[in-house]
Amino acid sequence: MKKLLLLAALALAGPRTFAQLPALHAQPDKQDDTIVLTLPDEGRAAWQRAAGVLAARGYTFRYSDADLLTLSTDYIILERMGPIGVFVRVEGHQLLVRCRYLNSADDSISKAQAVRMGGLLGTSREWPELVAIARELGGTAAYYNSGAY
Repeated sequence: MKKLLLLAALALAGPRTFAQLPALHAQPDKQDDTIVLTLPDEGRAAWQRAAGVLAARGYTFRYSDADLLTLSTDYIILERMGPIGVFVRVEGHQLLVRCRYLNSADDSISKAQAVRMGGLLGTSREWPELVAIARELGGTAAYYNSGAY
């Protein structure tokens, strides 16, 4: 009975809980792994904008859904870093951009880790790529830590 009540409570609270973003901040923190861009475009136009920027930067698409307004790229090897993949989701006028990286090309995707601003000795090697993508997309940037590993 307790399990049934718990499932019912989660089902009712779930959509509202997961639809809200955590508090955003204007400057990135060491643990931040997501850039949220507020754009003049929304919906499909913002999704197409993201796809165009990523394609121009040399990324190929692993998954793309115009109805769900999400896309993810294949992992590519960029200069001075291991394989990196980009994930984008559109929510209204907001574009959520996040990257994951592999330590080597031999690693499986299940070993991918979130790109965070801070590394052991300052800014991580991969963070500048996420910032460059955001800069090309334009809009006003805010940051948060999704809690992803």
